Amino acid sequence: MHETTQREQSEPVRRQGRSVVPRADSLVWLVAVCVLFVLSELVPELLKLPLGADEITYIARTSVRSSGVFLPPVHGHGVGLLAAPVTLLTTSLTALRIWMAVLSGLALFGSLLCWRGLRPAWVLAVAGLIFGSLAITEISGVQVYPDLWTALGGLAITGLLLQAVERRMRAGLVLPLIAFCALVIVMMRLQNIVFMLAPTVAAPLLVRGWRQPRVLIAMTIGVALGVVDWVAEAYLWFGGLGSRIKLAGQEPPPFRVNFSLLMQIKTMSGPWYCQPAPYGDPTPCHPGFSHPAVYLWWLAFFVVVAVGLYAAWRRPTKASALLAFLTAAWVGLLYIFFVPFGAPRYFLPCWALLAIVAADGVAWLVTSFEPRKAGLALAGVFLLSGIISQHVVLDGLAANAKQTRPFLQEANALRRDGIRPPCFIPSSPYVGYYLGCLGGWTGGTTREVLSLTPGGTHGWRVIHVPGPVSPVWVRR
Repeated sequence: MHETTQREQSEPVRRQGRSVVPRADSLVWLVAVCVLFVLSELVPELLKLPLGADEITYIARTSVRSSGVFLPPVHGHGVGLLAAPVTLLTTSLTALRIWMAVLSGLALFGSLLCWRGLRPAWVLAVAGLIFGSLAITEISGVQVYPDLWTALGGLAITGLLLQAVERRMRAGLVLPLIAFCALVIVMMRLQNIVFMLAPTVAAPLLVRGWRQPRVLIAMTIGVALGVVDWVAEAYLWFGGLGSRIKLAGQEPPPFRVNFSLLMQIKTMSGPWYCQPAPYGDPTPCHPGFSHPAVYLWWLAFFVVVAVGLYAAWRRPTKASALLAFLTAAWVGLLYIFFVPFGAPRYFLPCWALLAIVAADGVAWLVTSFEPRKAGLALAGVFLLSGIISQHVVLDGLAANAKQTRPFLQEANALRRDGIRPPCFIPSSPYVGYYLGCLGGWTGGTTREVLSLTPGGTHGWRVIHVPGPVSPVWVRR
């Protein structure tokens, strides 16, 4: 079942006689790297990370804390459902962070498992180590944001597509898994149909040997179920499909070409989120090239990816490496050209897929580079320097996130000023979440929000209070 290259790559872990080192394709490698990933997330700086702005909107409808915060019409509620087993029971931040860390570790294991047989397990574990040690992966793993789940879903469905077209897995297993992954990806964010799934859908259409209608049907079923869910939400919460599309279109930034490569490069080492002031961010930032040494590692990462493509070019792994690379490039280019602000988490699907190709590069250095000791040294330095440098970035990301999330403190200040539900805080639904107030969304007007309340816009009055979240609307 394994290819020639897999036998070659297994040599470093074979020893004569009895050995404590697991065999090259042992699941122990995947389990170990995913356990390490979870442990790396269970640190105080991540477990105490305050809830983020979008994070609050994702969990508001599935939270034991009563509030009128709306899910923005352009978003999907899939990630809120992942957090629901905890948020429906408790408001404990630590419990939520631990739950999401464990869940993301299991998802990383599952997504890598979808590639088993396409690479030896130890190579997949290297890919998991590269991706899991990224600062943006670790901080995303404990939070309720859709981007990591889109990345892991994209990694999984790409592997499953390859398993299906190469007939490595039973159709009764691989096809439902493909449909499920497509559903999860769409439920995370409807735009993922284009931003994430387009290459996965195009591949079995364009590659002659991969043209299998059953694969396309499975993906179509998953996508269709996700769209049906989005439409149902439109009628349940936003007054119909047309209304939701209109409201989503009002959210900044406007959909147009924005070449943001420089902004994306600047934020690769932080901050967590950086949106220019014209687009309505209450805390706009002006990023610089913080942690310059980190960019040397990123340069090395892309060099190792190039080595991985070179190594796979004349081997049976060529097709899978190319598909992973091209899908990552597609996602990256769309965000560079259509997103004007810096959000490193948006690029998680790129890093998840490129980690597979980078792992091919590491495997080539370990097994084929001459002299062998130099190849081992280069691979070791690359992996170790990545872990260390990304930890520095992680500290910066966590510190920045804590500094820009004063929502609970602001809510407590308003409570001391006598603000109680029913209330509406147009400037900050995130503060409203902690007070139990109504909360709008970026691009939504006060009239649109209050019109969704019993009795409509009548019966509300505006008051001004000290602090950054004034004015506040209360019932007459």
